Amino acid sequence: MKKLMNKTFALMLVIMVVSFLQLSAQNENCFLEDFAPKNASLPISVAANKTVSTSTVTVTLAADTLGQISKYVFGNALAVWMGNNTGNTTFIKNVQALNPSLIRFPGGSWSNIFFWNGTPAGLPDSIFDGTTYNGTTAKMAKFYAISGKNDWPTTTDNYYKLRQQTGSQGLISVNYSYARYGLSNNPVAQAAHLAAQWVRYDKGRTKFWEIGNENGGPWEAGWIIDTQKNKDGQPKIITGQLYGQDCKVFIDSMRAAATEIGAEIYIGVQVLHFDGTNSWNSVDRTWNAGVFAAIGDAADFYVMHNYYGNDANAENLLTVASTEPKKNINFIKQDIINKKASPKPVAVTEYNMNSNSANTTMGRSFINGMQATILFNELIKNNFGLGARWLLASGEDGMFYQGSNNSLLWQPRPDFYYAYYLQKFTGDHAITATSSNAGILAYASRFASGEIGVVLVNKSKTAQTVKIDPKSIGVGNQYYNYSLTGGTDNGDFSLYVSVNGVTPTGTQWGPRETLETIPANAYSIDEAIKLNVPARSVQFIMIEAGSNILNPTSVSSDKKNEVNLVNYPNPFSAKTTIQFQTTTFEKVSLVVFDQTGRKITTLVNETLPTGIHRFDFDGSSFPGGIYFYQLKVGNYACVQKMSIVK
Repeated sequence: MKKLMNKTFALMLVIMVVSFLQLSAQNENCFLEDFAPKNASLPISVAANKTVSTSTVTVTLAADTLGQISKYVFGNALAVWMGNNTGNTTFIKNVQALNPSLIRFPGGSWSNIFFWNGTPAGLPDSIFDGTTYNGTTAKMAKFYAISGKNDWPTTTDNYYKLRQQTGSQGLISVNYSYARYGLSNNPVAQAAHLAAQWVRYDKGRTKFWEIGNENGGPWEAGWIIDTQKNKDGQPKIITGQLYGQDCKVFIDSMRAAATEIGAEIYIGVQVLHFDGTNSWNSVDRTWNAGVFAAIGDAADFYVMHNYYGNDANAENLLTVASTEPKKNINFIKQDIINKKASPKPVAVTEYNMNSNSANTTMGRSFINGMQATILFNELIKNNFGLGARWLLASGEDGMFYQGSNNSLLWQPRPDFYYAYYLQKFTGDHAITATSSNAGILAYASRFASGEIGVVLVNKSKTAQTVKIDPKSIGVGNQYYNYSLTGGTDNGDFSLYVSVNGVTPTGTQWGPRETLETIPANAYSIDEAIKLNVPARSVQFIMIEAGSNILNPTSVSSDKKNEVNLVNYPNPFSAKTTIQFQTTTFEKVSLVVFDQTGRKITTLVNETLPTGIHRFDFDGSSFPGGIYFYQLKVGNYACVQKMSIVK
């Protein structure tokens, strides 16, 4: 008996420890460290007539929680070669309207040749070009160091000023490659010291840091080095093991610097989001194993990049966006388990849509905006901690145009308009939204103030009428909608976007001049939430908070479905509302029992007309526990369970 008790106690202890570790892992998500409830802001609106068409698609919402939403999924990126635009009022106004929660800098491959406080000593005149490596040799290329104090690029201080102007948090990619191509006796220590000095100069302004950029790729400086010039015996070609052990040196130096200035920073390291075993790049084949083994528990998060799809088919691009992020994070999670690595949250610090030689306009089209909408929501749905979208401005695929055509300069591309609405219609907790049609993607979230945000993406070429069924979630009296659609130009990849029928003017790609004043369409909920959803469109929907429980989507002849007996909230601490529907003029009884079967109150005992009825039950004077309420309508009776929590 004693042995049995000991085994039972040991098992309970293991369960408690595992539960504690799981809870601790959730609490250690650095991207939720400053999580705060979010209240909805109802949009300006005009009354609109709700569609009378029969619904062809049903989207069902669930009163669950997929997870807290990190505000840092709404990040963007600034490339150092954009130059100083802090004095450009149009650019600043547009970035302020975009409202990125975070701006990454110095961005991309230039992170590995950028020196934040000027050009240091120990730089080579030329380095190997890894993209020309044939297994034995590689071509040499002139090395160009970029100084954060030069006049022409975006300087380090320009970056801080832009963030101050836009109220954005930061993500800084420190130069890892200097640890590879540096000519000093100890280039790793020198590069780590340079990163630590940046942390000191930063003075706590930046919360998130990452070490290098895509360093396992041959396109990056330092992927391959001249071992004749290197003085600390590094291998010719980088490995995950080497990167991981060097990252520990960086992390130690950067954390020590942060401690000196009284700041708390979070540091990420790069991992692959796919199985690199058979990769064309030999470094990929052991990258994760090497990084995980060397880094241990030292990093705060893992970093991945992805450009979702290289397909000239619009629907395929949208489908990839809806499936790939889940595959990515599931692979990383499983690889962590397989390689016995430390669990950490995942950040996508660079992503967008790949261009295609068959259609170079893809990344500038409204399809890119639709894909961006899907990716934002998939990052949320799959609990990614951070997303930094590439890129704020460029001549080709940036969110704002920065090319040689002065008449187009700083205009927003279509993806800006989708990103603009998405933050406004996303709450603080993701909930499940299920669509009955594979062509309609549905995402939903709850606000702390009770509103529901719903995003519908019709990725098909067929218009649909969608009915939204909130099930047991209470709603108010109205819902609001913005509908974003493309134009008829450029085949499937229109370069234009309209908002609630408001089209671009002049040379604009979207209605930027009137954007902030375009009203949402406001519809009365009554007994249903329905919308006409055009082909290839995105709908941003806000449902008012309230206590009204709508009828189920489909009503069968079963009396139990007809009465639709529910209570909300459930569980509750004081009051709850019990709601049911009658379809005939009959005698109705509604009684509440405790878990022993003892009747504690009768709420209804009378004949009621046809319709929806609501009655409040005050449980404030009763102890916590399980209670039952029984509804009788004529000869029919049904029972539901509710919980009082104290």
